[in-house]
Amino acid sequence: MDHPQQHQGGAKALLAKYLQGNASPAEKEQVEYWYSTLRDPASSALSPEERAVLQQSILQHVIRQTLPAKPLYRRAWLRYAAAIVFTAGVGGWLYTRYQPAHPPIVQTGVGATRQITLPDSSEVTLNAGSTLRIAAHFGRHNRTVTLDGEAFFVIHPDPAHPFRVEHGPLTTTVLGTAFNVRSYPGGENATVAVTSGKVQVAAAGKNYVLANNETLQYNNRSGLVIQGHEDPTLTGQWRHAMLDFNSCTLTDMVAELQRQYPVRIQLHTTPTDTAHYNIRFRRENIHNILDVLTGLTGITYKQENGQIIIYSKTYAH
Repeated sequence: MDHPQQHQGGAKALLAKYLQGNASPAEKEQVEYWYSTLRDPASSALSPEERAVLQQSILQHVIRQTLPAKPLYRRAWLRYAAAIVFTAGVGGWLYTRYQPAHPPIVQTGVGATRQITLPDSSEVTLNAGSTLRIAAHFGRHNRTVTLDGEAFFVIHPDPAHPFRVEHGPLTTTVLGTAFNVRSYPGGENATVAVTSGKVQVAAAGKNYVLANNETLQYNNRSGLVIQGHEDPTLTGQWRHAMLDFNSCTLTDMVAELQRQYPVRIQLHTTPTDTAHYNIRFRRENIHNILDVLTGLTGITYKQENGQIIIYSKTYAH
């Protein structure tokens, strides 16, 4: 197809759409065409200044290896590698130069994780079915992100600009550390687990300080806060294809399975099914997991009309 030149404002708008995942197939082809012609000033749709900034950003992000983390199931990523690196470069360029008025959003789909590097060099790995919103002007006056889902953070120290994660009714503030946050909308509990450093969690009108190996669990229904400890080698194990059902109800486990596997699950349960389970699986065929849960929790299940139907042990059918 032909690739006409665009004026600077149009190019900037199109790059922003590409970065946010809103570009049409034709617009994606246009941006990838720009990427392929960056080294040819005569054929590039960008001005010399924009081309130089983009090339520098791309080089920096290639060095940082800012690529989506390997999904929990096999996908053909290689043919998209150039476009992914280009998106990372454009991300740094838009942050530093244009400071978007609307916060950038990073999302993950079913069964996939994604690793990103923020403008301050902090690293975030998102679990499946998660959304991270990055505040406009991130790093200038504050470093604030909003999380729906689960993510593992490795934070670049900057005492003058504390890093904050807003997740549901909680806010976790750090100066420099590594920690895991789990806070899916509709989930019974939100948890914060620290592997190194120290964080402060604002919950239920109080501030709680967590250091190495310490955890905080917040019940979204009752507001109850429980502090505890966790082996740091187990924190964030979902990054290594593990499913960790830690103090989870049957409803929580089914919700997690739907985030991790491209299946539809219908759960039939009763208000008396309030048991909590601590079960850890290596990611494998979902039917193998359901067979284990049958023995441990008393569920029964069947596959019907393209979906899995699960009955709790107290549900009469």
